[in-house]
Amino acid sequence: MKTSALFIVSLLYSIFASAQNLCADNQKLTEKTSFEITAYGTSNTLVAVTNFNVSSTFNTLSGRKAIIAQIDKDAPTQEPQNYYSLECADSTLLINNRNIIPAYVFEEYSNMNFDASASSIAIPKKLDVGQKLSNAAYEIEVEVAPITHRLHYFLTDRIVTAKETINTPAGTFECYLIEAKTHMKPRNNNTGSVKQWFAEDIGLVKQVDYNVEGAITGINLLTDLKF
Repeated sequence: MKTSALFIVSLLYSIFASAQNLCADNQKLTEKTSFEITAYGTSNTLVAVTNFNVSSTFNTLSGRKAIIAQIDKDAPTQEPQNYYSLECADSTLLINNRNIIPAYVFEEYSNMNFDASASSIAIPKKLDVGQKLSNAAYEIEVEVAPITHRLHYFLTDRIVTAKETINTPAGTFECYLIEAKTHMKPRNNNTGSVKQWFAEDIGLVKQVDYNVEGAITGINLLTDLKF
């Protein structure tokens, strides 16, 4: 098994724990922030552990942005393997993060390198139950030497369905639940749905993917968070 230092996925989104701190007045997200996402596949098997450190934060013309370094937990060195970003721009949170990648992708392509740095998912900074969101697409590159495979993870009919309290190893969070229909190309047999929990000032806390029959195919969970 290869643990990966990812969400893609998202929704997201993402991504990208501590994402909404970029929009907070106190700007808690700093170079001291680190977090961990653990991915579980079918039968609740551990398939990936993703570690992230905030490498820099800065103001932009439309808001604020953070650069996130990905470090594979089982890599030979603890040098960053990739970089992602979280950006608060105007009224939208842009999440570019491999945490949105469904856990079943890590399970299916174990011991391979993943890259989702070319895609972002947009989420309004302010959410309300019943709010409909725009469709989203996430491109995932899987390196199978000497070939790079490209997968596309689509989220459609996205809607905010509830506000819930979620308990995780990283803490307890008040979250907005966003649900969507999903499908993966070229693997159309992975059609299904996803539930994603986002917390204010935290970002993605939990993501659960389901197949078309409603069985769980993967879980991405926030398992550590340090400011």
